[in-house]
Amino acid sequence: MIVRVRTMADELPDRPRGRRRRRWLGLFRVSVGRQVSQLRRLPRQTAVTVSLVALTIALLVVVTGISAGLAADSTGTDEVDVRVMPEGGGTLSPIVDVETVRLGDVHEGIATIERRDGVAYATPVLTDVVRIRTGDDDEPETVLAMGVVPPDEPTAVEGVSTASLEPGDPQFANGSYDGPRTGEVVLTDTVAEEINASAGDELAVTSPTSGGAFQVGSDGRPSDYTVTSVDDTENNDLSGELPLVVLHLSELQSLTGADDGDLADQILVETESDASTAGAESAAAEAYPNATIQSGSESGFASIRSDELALATSLVAMVVATAICSLFVATSSALTVDRDRQAIAVLAAIGFSVRSRLAIVAITTLSLTLAGAVAGVALGVVGVSITNYAATATVAPGPIATLRPVMVPYAVGVALVAGILALPYPLSLVARTNVVAELGR
Repeated sequence: MIVRVRTMADELPDRPRGRRRRRWLGLFRVSVGRQVSQLRRLPRQTAVTVSLVALTIALLVVVTGISAGLAADSTGTDEVDVRVMPEGGGTLSPIVDVETVRLGDVHEGIATIERRDGVAYATPVLTDVVRIRTGDDDEPETVLAMGVVPPDEPTAVEGVSTASLEPGDPQFANGSYDGPRTGEVVLTDTVAEEINASAGDELAVTSPTSGGAFQVGSDGRPSDYTVTSVDDTENNDLSGELPLVVLHLSELQSLTGADDGDLADQILVETESDASTAGAESAAAEAYPNATIQSGSESGFASIRSDELALATSLVAMVVATAICSLFVATSSALTVDRDRQAIAVLAAIGFSVRSRLAIVAITTLSLTLAGAVAGVALGVVGVSITNYAATATVAPGPIATLRPVMVPYAVGVALVAGILALPYPLSLVARTNVVAELGR
């Protein structure tokens, strides 16, 4: 029988690791003591450094929050769980390239998506410009029209309720476009005020592509519509600012020529309350493999990545915040090191190596930066609230900035990166400190 005897040699690999742990713990203690001493001796300089870092990070949080809000506005509100949009510039079937890239065969597409378990409804959305006028008004108004397929249960599409529209899309008639036309249209309050219309009024609708004359649609029938309701959209971020009308998809397609190919700009998918979006996303990918599929649960940063203006704004804010923070921290740390040259020389005299002295200064600098970052995040949250309050009280119909949990580690991470970039200058001063000369002073 072979018996393994544990010797002291077996414990040797663990000893350096334990020594390193104790060494770093000691360096942290010295760094904390040095930070407390600095706070007592130089309270104003420490407060100014932390405040400048905090203000910079707060501005970063506010600008990033506004960027996330802009990106969320550009992709719509979170009324739906999944959005299916054409890939920019793609022309592969069933995505058809017309004036802009649009989805094709959308009625068949939503049928495929709605067959998936967990999907409550799916509706295509077509947006185009139309001209409308009331029967006693000779001057038409140009407005934005949105064509949808209203689900059985009334819902809101881009802030406009479909409750007064007949469910389904009768005129589509399996692609023949010869079914009964409902002639229903919902006006936002903005449009109703412009044309002086109310529920029950008759409207004439035409497309500018028809030469401006109020003629029959492509289905050969008069383009007369009845206002079924006027929707109050004052508090909606998107529709509240636009002269918008809503009607059935096939009827708008017939007016604008989008019936050739059964086109729409996007498809909105709502899942059941207890279902995840995975099934809906999978069904959408099956129906439109070349399309962009966006989940409503995506974070603000996912929205930012899909919006060029928001992305550029957030990147500029990050670069500026990093540069300003690093300059503030580098200058403050260098001044502190210059004042503490004798203390650094004493550390060298009692046995602290150059690496240990550099580590102490680095830990002190980063802890100062971290304190400013935490304060900056708190100020940023307050700043976003103030920004939204000021915006809604003056020009905006709703909040323009949004806060996401991921912004906290993002802001702290930017501050720490700035602190790391600020280290070379103060560390070079520590490395060049003449111990003998400083002790002789």
